[in-house]
Amino acid sequence: MIIGIVLRYYKTYQGRNYIPLTDSDQFCGLVGNNGIGKSSILEALDACFNDKSWNFNTATKKSGLNSTNPEIVPIFLLKKTDIPDEYQEVARSLDNTVRNISTDNLTSQPQIDFYNHLQSIVKNTNNNLNDCYFLPIGLDYKGGVSLSFFNNRKLVEDFYNEKLHKADIVLPPHIPSKNKLDEELETFMKLWSFIKDKFDYIYIPREIDPESFTRLETTEVQVLMGESLEKILSQRVTKKQITDINKSLNDFLDEISQELDGYSYRTITDRQQNLRRSDVNNLIIQAFFSIRKLHKEKGVNWLDINSLSSGEKQKAIINIAYKLLINHRASGDNLIIGIDEPESSLHISACYDQFSTLYEMSRECMQVIFSTHWYGFLPTVESGSATFINRSAETHQFDQVNLANYREQVKHISKGSRKVMPFDVRLKSLNDFVQSVISSTTSEEPYNWLICEGSSEKIYLSEYFKDLVVNNKLRIVPVGGAGEIKRLYKYLFASYDDFKREMVGKIYLLSDTDSQLVQYEVTNESNLLCNRIVSGSNYITDLVNINSSHVSPSTTIEDVLNGKAFVETLVTFRDDYPEHLGFLDSHSMEDVKEVCSRSALDLKTSETDKLLNFFKQEGVKYEFSKRYIDIIDDSYEIPDWITKIRQYFES
Repeated sequence: MIIGIVLRYYKTYQGRNYIPLTDSDQFCGLVGNNGIGKSSILEALDACFNDKSWNFNTATKKSGLNSTNPEIVPIFLLKKTDIPDEYQEVARSLDNTVRNISTDNLTSQPQIDFYNHLQSIVKNTNNNLNDCYFLPIGLDYKGGVSLSFFNNRKLVEDFYNEKLHKADIVLPPHIPSKNKLDEELETFMKLWSFIKDKFDYIYIPREIDPESFTRLETTEVQVLMGESLEKILSQRVTKKQITDINKSLNDFLDEISQELDGYSYRTITDRQQNLRRSDVNNLIIQAFFSIRKLHKEKGVNWLDINSLSSGEKQKAIINIAYKLLINHRASGDNLIIGIDEPESSLHISACYDQFSTLYEMSRECMQVIFSTHWYGFLPTVESGSATFINRSAETHQFDQVNLANYREQVKHISKGSRKVMPFDVRLKSLNDFVQSVISSTTSEEPYNWLICEGSSEKIYLSEYFKDLVVNNKLRIVPVGGAGEIKRLYKYLFASYDDFKREMVGKIYLLSDTDSQLVQYEVTNESNLLCNRIVSGSNYITDLVNINSSHVSPSTTIEDVLNGKAFVETLVTFRDDYPEHLGFLDSHSMEDVKEVCSRSALDLKTSETDKLLNFFKQEGVKYEFSKRYIDIIDDSYEIPDWITKIRQYFES
């Protein structure tokens, strides 16, 4: 993935700027006011990867290109195994230079920004960084390779140290005293050419023509499919078929020549030219594909894309990209997608769905980088990154936050001495999301919303309500804990009174009953409920008002699943967590009943403690939920509390 990018005198960026994009995740948002430089980043990557024209900063006109030396240098984090042996030497030298950057050799603000970002990556990444290379490599305005501020004395030393490993290399009498590599950059150009050829970058600008973009013959659509139209045609129109056509046509000409007696239809050259593969492909594209446009099914009719509203066109672009990626392309591991303002022209009620699709798209490819003015995605995505861009005079400032804990990071950044957030991000993100939710419940085809605490809850609920997601436009959104559900409820309730007469869709906020219970006053309305789960006696699970006096025992969603499926899932973890789950060996698995999971096994206090500690292990809850939904099918009983929630949305 691309963890950041150095831009120098490109479009709105004057001087050299380091822009962080992510510290771990492939879902990357660029946030900021109009004209701040969000789309400039996406355009720069397009220029770098796809040889598009450069848009230089206006200062280059005054000072000249040679003086300003514009550059676009992405910082890649790539697996070592992705780099061929012939480029390992230069890759290691670059990586060593990045990893050994320290506070002792930071001489500019971009270097300081990168150093701080590197520390964040080391802290937050889920990957084993020892298996990866940090590769800062891109282009200067002349088309030559650029390593930006990493082309320094440290790189010179690392580069020549790498050469020492090759016995057939003759080094100069001493390592050059210069601080930069000059002639040797040609070696790095080969590495850049490899990276450029290996990875695909698609840029979808805000002002793109939907009809042109969605044509099958466009480069972007073919990249999304992972194969060219020529390749597709060669699979469907075989070499033998072309040979047969040529033979048949030549036989016809021979017949005509015999009938004309002394006359013949021939090409100018002595060698008579036949139909070539390229001729056939061009004819098919021109006569078959070019006359076809994308249409959307509307009832019994098909509407061409130009007949759709601006918002529907925007949705169509993202939907087509997503569906080709997941249904046609063999793998998206080498695909990076840049999207400028995907919410453009959309009604606010449709924004959540659009960003949900973007998030799912990012799970299927190497990276999705987007610019936006809609901040409702911040409190709702399960993981990701957002870079907030601000500008004072000609100086840009960047704050990159990890969305898994963005609330805490925003608080910290807002108190910082150098950087200033462009606005109260937490306030705007909640406002945008609440507006989207309320608006969607009042539309002609209303949405329903089930708001839960975390990503594992979403997985369980999405499985049990998958039919409602399709048929009742139910959206299940994790917001990161009971405290955030409380905050969201207050925002929703404040708006509810103004819109309750128009609301058709329903909103259900669901919390656990934690030992440290988050309590607050709730007034449940017909279209707005806020409840929590409590595991009661006699295997009964209650859904009670948040401020109910029924506060024990503490209950999480793992306590109230189907008991039989819960134990079967638990067994799949036994070998990997023997210190926590070894007690399962002393329990019979055959007699487990389909009661709530808390009561499925008769556990001792010590065994209950071990089970609690098992679920506290990092990543366990998420993985457990994935395995649980793989086990359950129609033969397992549905928990009663799930049925109660279903009845609420279906009534």
